[in-house]
Amino acid sequence: MRNTLLWVGLAVVVTGMILLVLGDMFTGMGGARGDQIVSLVAMTALLIVFGGGIFGSYAGRGGTMLQHIAIWLAIAAVIALAYTYRESLGFS
Repeated sequence: MRNTLLWVGLAVVVTGMILLVLGDMFTGMGGARGDQIVSLVAMTALLIVFGGGIFGSYAGRGGTMLQHIAIWLAIAAVIALAYTYRESLGFS
């Protein structure tokens, strides 16, 4: 698993570098600037690293992972609702 994750991460970085070189040669790809492409590659690499670690830590415990995801989504929903209705709740 770790070996596969390493190769996927390496492939993302190499693909991003190739896109940067080609984008520089052909004055942009689909309107994306160079810093946007770099940001996309960096965020994808971080997602692969942290996502792999999270999924690896829940190996064989899918139910627990879904329960924890549901708890975090509920916390995020409460925060989003509180922010949306902050004026109605008396927070300004």
